[in-house]
Amino acid sequence: MSLRLPRTALAALLIATPAVAQNPSDPSFNLVNRGTTPIREIYVTPGGDPNWGRNRLLHGTVPPGGTFSVRRKPDGNCILDIKVVFENRQTEERRGLNTCTLDAVAVGGPERTLVKDQNDPSFRLIDRGPVAIRELYVTPSGTAGWGRNRLPADGLPAGAATVVRITRGDQCLYDMRVVFADHKALEQRRADLCRITDVPVP
Repeated sequence: MSLRLPRTALAALLIATPAVAQNPSDPSFNLVNRGTTPIREIYVTPGGDPNWGRNRLLHGTVPPGGTFSVRRKPDGNCILDIKVVFENRQTEERRGLNTCTLDAVAVGGPERTLVKDQNDPSFRLIDRGPVAIRELYVTPSGTAGWGRNRLPADGLPAGAATVVRITRGDQCLYDMRVVFADHKALEQRRADLCRITDVPVP
């Protein structure tokens, strides 16, 4: 089993928080604005649908710190794409999100911010599974040994994201190893991190 890495940089992603008491077949969730700019548009569609459909925020905006309840029928479809538009016209997207396993989805948080050019191997690690990530190792491809753990002592909670900064050099190909709290591990070899903005796992 290997990490699923996108071939090109993706748009900024929403950060999801783990469910508290979510119905396993209910895709409804609360959208939380963690940014400093009000949200003026919200779109939610079945995963892979090329049409964003209608704006769900018909009246007013979601202020910084505010919450908007997104209700969907429990029709068995849990995989959704989400897009928000802020008043400053900036947008954020999250694709392929299983909202049946989530109670809330937060947008605008500073932990998502990642701006880089094509020679920067830094990336955003996103834990899309139900188990926290305990350790992350990133080394130039072919290096003997995995080196140091790049996550803090408390790891990365399930549903969260963090930016992993890597010193820029003449190296773009890296080997990566993710260790989860349940001791399971995933590895990816020769990932071109200069072409990748987001690394979603598992």
